[in-house]
Amino acid sequence: MAENREAVLSPEEEKFVKSLALKSVAAGVTHPLTAARTLIQLGHEPFPLSTGRVFICAGRNAYFLPNVFSYTENLTQALPRSECIYSLIQPITLAVHQLAKDRGVKVLFTGIDSALVGLAVQGIAAHKATQFIDTHYPTIGGPKENEDVEEEDLTDHDSFRRALRHAMRDTVIRCVAVTAARPFTVVMIRQIAQLIGNETKYTSVFPSLRLIGLQEGPGGLFSGLVPQIVGETIVIFGVHFGIWAMERAILRSGVVENVKNEKGKKASQPNQEHMGTRFRRTHLEHSIMNRDELKDLRTFVHAAIPFVLNSFGHPYSVVSAVMGVVGSGLAVSFLPYSPTFSNWHNAWDYLHPHGLKRGARLFLREQTGAVTVGADRQLYASTKYFA
Repeated sequence: MAENREAVLSPEEEKFVKSLALKSVAAGVTHPLTAARTLIQLGHEPFPLSTGRVFICAGRNAYFLPNVFSYTENLTQALPRSECIYSLIQPITLAVHQLAKDRGVKVLFTGIDSALVGLAVQGIAAHKATQFIDTHYPTIGGPKENEDVEEEDLTDHDSFRRALRHAMRDTVIRCVAVTAARPFTVVMIRQIAQLIGNETKYTSVFPSLRLIGLQEGPGGLFSGLVPQIVGETIVIFGVHFGIWAMERAILRSGVVENVKNEKGKKASQPNQEHMGTRFRRTHLEHSIMNRDELKDLRTFVHAAIPFVLNSFGHPYSVVSAVMGVVGSGLAVSFLPYSPTFSNWHNAWDYLHPHGLKRGARLFLREQTGAVTVGADRQLYASTKYFA
């Protein structure tokens, strides 16, 4: 019996399950930020503007929307407090605790059921798609060559072919994953969008899926899928080729060659004692530090390039969120919040002047569009089709 239980999951599957569990915990903890960002992408900016300078203490004066933490705090004050949810999330993190300490904690976790189910579906679909194409279509993106060869031992052409193969395969896997999870993403967006009009049409995840399927059919379940796929594809190819370009630039700079030469000198001169022993030891220690610096540089490149290039996919994420509520019957899908869009190109054209950057920043969120004066004589962002 013990052997059977151990054979249930292979080491690879066990690693996948643990990774998915960690991602689910992280998604649950950060869901308040996801909810706030979704509302921002939908153009919900009901809180007053502040004034400041574009570079904190320098630059021109500008109007600023509340940062994401202030936005979330204001959001919690707008709806009734839930003591049960409050007691559950209190120990999670200090930041969330501070945001939830007043009222309206339940609103911060609107759509979390759909988000977690969607994350699980996306992870499982990506895992199965990877196994499937590795087994049945190993040549997608090109033949499997030089997979275990170090970057510095490849020519530019071979390195580019390897990067292209990885980009194409990752794109296929990612497209399968986001397509499988899109109905749950649509439900999450609509559950969060209900907060704008204080509506209760979409409750839990599976009744909401059934409702969308009955009222809108497959088109409703997969609304906003195309811009999401376009954005994901741009980011994947950008990240792979950005890392490839930086790796080749590092090689051309001669840093890697110098480190390899120093390693060779150390290996070819074992235990030689002479007057320069202390100097050579210091020099070799410097070479070891160079190898460590090279490793740190590559680690930084692999972390920084995705962080930077993700911004190129953000406009498509905004359009995808906006298209996710089209046909929902929610207040946010009608005037004065937004016109009705027949396709995502119309939404892109409508959002292009100022709306494509919605939610791109968590802090220093400058209001570049129209501004109106509220009944309390404070300034507010004018994101509606008409005031």
